[in-house]
Amino acid sequence: MIWSNLNKIILIFLLCWACFYFLGSSGGVGTFQREDRTGSPLSLNSTCGTCHYGGNFQSTLVLTVLKDSIPVKAYLPNTDYLINISIPSIIPAKVHGLQLVAFQSGNNQQAGTFGTLTSNLRAVELWNRIYIEQSRPQQSHSFFIPWKSPQKDIGPVHFYASGLAANENNNTSGDSPVKLETPFVLPAEAITRLVERDENEKISCINYGGETSVLLENFSIGHYVFHIYDYSGRTMFQKKVEIKEERIQLPRVRLTTGFYVASIFDGTFIRSTSFYNP
Repeated sequence: MIWSNLNKIILIFLLCWACFYFLGSSGGVGTFQREDRTGSPLSLNSTCGTCHYGGNFQSTLVLTVLKDSIPVKAYLPNTDYLINISIPSIIPAKVHGLQLVAFQSGNNQQAGTFGTLTSNLRAVELWNRIYIEQSRPQQSHSFFIPWKSPQKDIGPVHFYASGLAANENNNTSGDSPVKLETPFVLPAEAITRLVERDENEKISCINYGGETSVLLENFSIGHYVFHIYDYSGRTMFQKKVEIKEERIQLPRVRLTTGFYVASIFDGTFIRSTSFYNP
């Protein structure tokens, strides 16, 4: 009995030590532990919080599905989308990681296919299903993942995701695990605009003479954090914003040619838009 209890203690210790590799330099929990930590039914509700704990970054996890830079709340079959997973924090973390999976409703089979990933992400196969996770920890809290919807209407798609805002102290303490409290459900319907708290809220990004001008309109009074990311998830611009008026003009930003995502976060909700900088 003593030996059995000792084995259990050793096993728990080894499991938590191995969880460090979730944000190790070479990949995530699926790669090194062959485990689902998304909070899906196959994970038995386990997440990054199974091992990581103690952080005070005040982080959240937000999943958005974009089509032509517009958030959607439904999918058309055999259509390309871009999934944005963001892990914003009130207190900035040093590095971030995630694990994501898309399941059919009811049978938990793979739903759709993931596209070509940027170098900071990798696909790993677990139980004949593809999971997406970080290939290395990244400083940016935003991840962009190409996804093609199922070839035909299979009913609702359930996205499960868990992530981590970490202090990079080489152990599992002092980190803030985050997850989707319920799966992000994407039904098979016509594409429509995601209902926001206020449909009049606007983020406008316009290029003037080689610099990008950002205008925020009709946001509620309060404190926000504004970001511009490139499509690899790197932070190109960050600024804390106090909104007191209907229209706020931010300082101009010089960006190279390419596609970007602008987002604003108030500690609870995140709103974003994609734009092209010529």
